Amino acid sequence: MERAATGLDREGGAKSAPAVSVVIVCMNNRKYLEDCLDSLYGVDIHFTFDVVLVDNGSTDGTLEMVRARFPQVLMIENGANVGLSRATNQGIKATSGRYVLLLNDDTLVNGPSLDALVGALESDPKVGAAGGKLLNGDGSLQSGYSRFSTLREEFLIATALGGVLWEAYPYGNDAEEPLDVDWLGSACLLLRRSALDQTGLLDEEYFIYGDEADLQYRLRKSGWRVSYVPACTTIHFGGRSLDRWRRRKMVYRGKMLFYRKNYGAGKTAVLRFMFAVLSLAKMVVWGTAFLVPAWRTRAKRELASNADVIKVCWKLA
Repeated sequence: MERAATGLDREGGAKSAPAVSVVIVCMNNRKYLEDCLDSLYGVDIHFTFDVVLVDNGSTDGTLEMVRARFPQVLMIENGANVGLSRATNQGIKATSGRYVLLLNDDTLVNGPSLDALVGALESDPKVGAAGGKLLNGDGSLQSGYSRFSTLREEFLIATALGGVLWEAYPYGNDAEEPLDVDWLGSACLLLRRSALDQTGLLDEEYFIYGDEADLQYRLRKSGWRVSYVPACTTIHFGGRSLDRWRRRKMVYRGKMLFYRKNYGAGKTAVLRFMFAVLSLAKMVVWGTAFLVPAWRTRAKRELASNADVIKVCWKLA
């Protein structure tokens, strides 16, 4: 059951509209969330902000930690996992900032990067969204900007050939100056509220994965620009909610939904057929690996995961 949001401003008094409203969705990720909030409240920035935390049924003491350490955070408690898109929309609707920062609970932010994002939107009223580089915990590049999907690209990703042929594929990471791009990951993504008012919020049919690309596709179609700001760097630990085998099904579902909603029936049918055939081929390989005792545990997971993908390819309306 959803509980009403509660909270105060950074000084503990009555709230006033900030420049930026930060929306964080969490579920059983207490330690990473605590570090994230520490980094956020510890930054030296040149704008006002408030934080809305939407919890999807945490049972690990997350809520108690936030109440004790960060009483200024406004919290929405769902009591169950309602999905990332729906929870994010709940957070956005509870905010009043001129800009909305979508921030993953497993990130670490810094002041210059956040100032750079706000500066990108402040300096150009046509920019509807801005983001920068996501870094792994060791400081290496995780991802930058992305192009909207093509069938060729999805084949190269699904077969892992893209990563073999090109470093960091399919993400761009070589730009030293800000540039317009197709879309950016939502681990740290600043959105203009007036752009959201025009194009709508995240599509809640995406439970998780694909929603950010869909939103920025709609922003671009409506004439808004999406800006890559290389001066912005955010550490993103990633993969804390789902393991790789459970995540695969949801990632593929998000890709197929994106095609169905934006690319038409023909390309969607080709994508679904390609994913199904490739998953079946992988099952043949892992079925053989299952015969080797040392590979049996991994093979069982891979077989189940690829079978789930085939089911999604068949059942997705």
